[in-house]
Amino acid sequence: MKYTAYLTVIIAFIASAMSLAGDSTVTTIQEYYAKLPKWGISWKAGNGAENGYYPSFYTGFAMRSEFPSRIHIRLARGNQTRVSVILDQQTISDYLFDLKTRYDVYAKMTSGSKAKLNITPKGASVMPHLDYFNGIIESPVYGIIPTVKSAKGGGLSDVELYTKSLEVLSALNPGRVFNLNIDLSGEFNKWRASYQGQNGAEVAGDSKQAITAIDSLVWGRINYTEKPSSEILALLEDAVNKTQADDEAFQTAAMALFKALSGNKYDIKVVGADGRWNDAIQCASATQCRLVYPEFTAIYPTGSYDAYDKDQFGNSMARFATVGLWKFVDHGGGVDRIREEPFYGWIPKMDYQGYNGFHNPAVRNSAKDSVKEKLGIQKDHKTLWVVSRSGISHGCSRLPAGHAWELRQIVPVEADKFEQVRFFGSKNSDFDLYDIDGDGQLEVMGVDYAIWYGKEGSSGLSSREGKNLVVLADAPGRLQFYEQLYGKKSVYTVDAEGKLSFIDPSYSMPSYLDLKQRSKVAVRVDMKGQFPLYEQAYEKDKLQLYSQVSDKVIQLMGRIRGCAPTSDKNDCGAKAFESYADDAGINLAE
Repeated sequence: MKYTAYLTVIIAFIASAMSLAGDSTVTTIQEYYAKLPKWGISWKAGNGAENGYYPSFYTGFAMRSEFPSRIHIRLARGNQTRVSVILDQQTISDYLFDLKTRYDVYAKMTSGSKAKLNITPKGASVMPHLDYFNGIIESPVYGIIPTVKSAKGGGLSDVELYTKSLEVLSALNPGRVFNLNIDLSGEFNKWRASYQGQNGAEVAGDSKQAITAIDSLVWGRINYTEKPSSEILALLEDAVNKTQADDEAFQTAAMALFKALSGNKYDIKVVGADGRWNDAIQCASATQCRLVYPEFTAIYPTGSYDAYDKDQFGNSMARFATVGLWKFVDHGGGVDRIREEPFYGWIPKMDYQGYNGFHNPAVRNSAKDSVKEKLGIQKDHKTLWVVSRSGISHGCSRLPAGHAWELRQIVPVEADKFEQVRFFGSKNSDFDLYDIDGDGQLEVMGVDYAIWYGKEGSSGLSSREGKNLVVLADAPGRLQFYEQLYGKKSVYTVDAEGKLSFIDPSYSMPSYLDLKQRSKVAVRVDMKGQFPLYEQAYEKDKLQLYSQVSDKVIQLMGRIRGCAPTSDKNDCGAKAFESYADDAGINLAE
């Protein structure tokens, strides 16, 4: 179908879409954001709460990836977790159908005489996040419903569906979808300068040197986790030895190593400016190669272990209970198991080491008037859920409630695929250096979030109640927060505009050498120079609270999966979702 015909289809559905959206309170993502607190989520409890807590489900717009090797999760100094996802053609093409399926299932679960979830508990005051979510799905601005209908009827080509889906994904996740165009040849040349004149056999023969060389070939986008095979080591040796050869010989050797290391991660198609499918790895010649693809990156403020260490300059920094390389683990009840203690809020707890993993804030604060004013919280709300970006936990990594649900949305539906996703735990003193937009400049990753607090007590329920909440939402107080977060001696410089640049930051390269070692990162790199701080805007919490139901139904709300008509239901996770629904006693066909 020609693109003009595609536009005609969209226009034809605008009238019906507008009628659907007429009762909605939002039609754009900007309107949705404007209704939410700056950081965190709040409510006033009424009926159906347990100890003042309610369960919830996700009402944001992240995609789901069914490809574990294309998901990177990294915790680093500064107490933030970065989740980066390579967006392949299936993930993008399934996106609008996934949104529409969530929309349909949410309606089924919350409306009508057989509704399983009560989103308006008597006597409670909770924000109508589901109304906001529905407003976006029904909005003519994004055209989600008519596009899905047209695609199901065969009215869109695969290129048109991909293009529209990526457009909507980018619009609904502002500042988090990056259309990368990485100069691979330039990255190889940076690596070449580092290894110029070295002996390839010596580099490949030393395990730590080999990992450093492998993971720095294209910084942040290799993250090799297996023990290098003899074939990989031979390619590494050849690339190092060819650093002194001519450009074509070196670039050819470097590309062979890159492809072997990345496997099928970048074996994806993208739609080019010509409207045709292209490979993500694009070479005009052996010495002119680029890596072109879209990537989603979310950065979440994180609470870590309630302990602190010192760096070499005497700066205090939060300790991480689990560092190194880990897989997510099922203790029984799913990788996304639901804990019964109310302070976990019945949000999935996703463990990567023993019983340490990601979960909700697990500490609540009373919403005082001064905090309500700073964060834009409703006046009648009594309870505030925010993460303390500091040492606060018993060993887990605590995320904002909306971000914990979003993480569950991003990773695969099925437990066996979820367990293949890796957790990269940096050493406490090491930063997350990443070229987030592919412009060739490494930056220290951070997030626009400045909250910390203590606990009423060290054990029992008193450890689940916060005290001395500090909210530094404005620029004048932010330097105070940075000093608490990073330290202030020989760590960074501050320019006249208050922007930070980090001095000679160190970086962890978790690998097979630290697999399940808990307190070990075998390979660390000390970078030379100054690297600016990149602060991603805080993704406002998007989750709908409701009265208590069974754990299986709660889990099901994080496992919803919709796929394009051309996707295989087993491969894309839709079949697994249907199976989980049957197990939870939910008849999707009714």
